[in-house]
Amino acid sequence: QIADPETCDRMYESLVRIHTNYYKNKYPRLKDTNFTGVTVEDCKMILATDILKQMEDMKKGTWKKLREKFYAKKPEEDSK
Repeated sequence: QIADPETCDRMYESLVRIHTNYYKNKYPRLKDTNFTGVTVEDCKMILATDILKQMEDMKKGTWKKLREKFYAKKPEEDSK
């Protein structure tokens, strides 16, 4: 048994609206941009490249990371 059927019905209707994208369809966006003006595709591309860089760093071995860290300077910079 449900203690408060009226509250349960309101919650169910709210979940149905969320599931069916009721407000997205009721108030469609004119453009798929955000406040910066960047499109969704551009955001996905940026995020994808950042994640790829992070994954490449994770794949590197410890010695390779240390070598890159200590040998980041070019020899010309040391002589100056």
